[in-house]
Amino acid sequence: MEIAGYPHYENVCSNILQFYLQPDNEHGFGSLLLDSLFTLINEEVVINGQNIDVRREESTDIGNRIDLVIKSDDFVLGIENKLFADLYNDLGDYTNHLENKYLREDRPVYKIILLLDLIQITPSKDIHGFKPITYALFFEKVIENIGSYFLTAREPHVAFLRDFIQTIQNLQRKTSMDQQRLTFFHDNQHDLAKLPTEVDALRKDMREKVNQLRVIIADEAALLPFDIESGVWRFSDLRDFLWCTVKTSNSFWLQVDFELTPVGWRSRFFYKKNGGINDVKQWVNAREIQYEILPDERRLIYRDKLPYDSSIQEVGTWGLEVLKKLTTAPVV
Repeated sequence: MEIAGYPHYENVCSNILQFYLQPDNEHGFGSLLLDSLFTLINEEVVINGQNIDVRREESTDIGNRIDLVIKSDDFVLGIENKLFADLYNDLGDYTNHLENKYLREDRPVYKIILLLDLIQITPSKDIHGFKPITYALFFEKVIENIGSYFLTAREPHVAFLRDFIQTIQNLQRKTSMDQQRLTFFHDNQHDLAKLPTEVDALRKDMREKVNQLRVIIADEAALLPFDIESGVWRFSDLRDFLWCTVKTSNSFWLQVDFELTPVGWRSRFFYKKNGGINDVKQWVNAREIQYEILPDERRLIYRDKLPYDSSIQEVGTWGLEVLKKLTTAPVV
């Protein structure tokens, strides 16, 4: 979509929000999304769409960036948009910037964190007056209020908004299976090959998890020092993979697989282009990464593994840790 602007997933979401939060944009939904946000934080705000400016990545004095700042003559709203990552942002700096730059007696400043799950906020973290809202509640309120806007809303922006909501809802959907069924899969992997219905259910769940991990890693991989390509694939047995090719040089490419089985997650390293297993060992040893060696001695296995029912946030943090370790400079 043209309104998306960038390939990184969180940036795409923020750009789409920018488009639909601007009341006088061509979508025809007016202030639907803004009204829904203010309702959720129990604020009665009169919105005049003619004097609203929705800004992306507004910089603070110390170089931090606020995802969305909505400025009008009557109010200012700052939004921090979080999809998968934990809330590590300097909200105190955001608050100082918004209040020092915009706050006045006749123009209040509001602050919102828009996120997939409240568990992304560490309980002990000071959020400096930001009000957390989940995407689930936000879209529930948007859908509740959307009826009166259909006469003014314009295609294809109605379809784009529907697709955006569906995409985020798909990310929110929990894919972990219940523990009883997971234990059954774990204890009876070979017998389950004869049970197509149950096996198909497991494979679908595994592919959803692998695709969600790919979304998380794609948003951060572009910031790493090497070009990284990725994709998904599976064996005929119960193994699903997210593969990442790290192009370390013209002569040597490092392959990193994130493998999911009913037992859980593990990561393995080997060579993709030129070189050999000794080159992989030398690369990994130079970065002091702990690993095991498979019996065939052609794969290195990252020491830390995760159980199948780990949350997608845990898996994403683990996967990014692997890539960051592999792409840092050697330890001197």
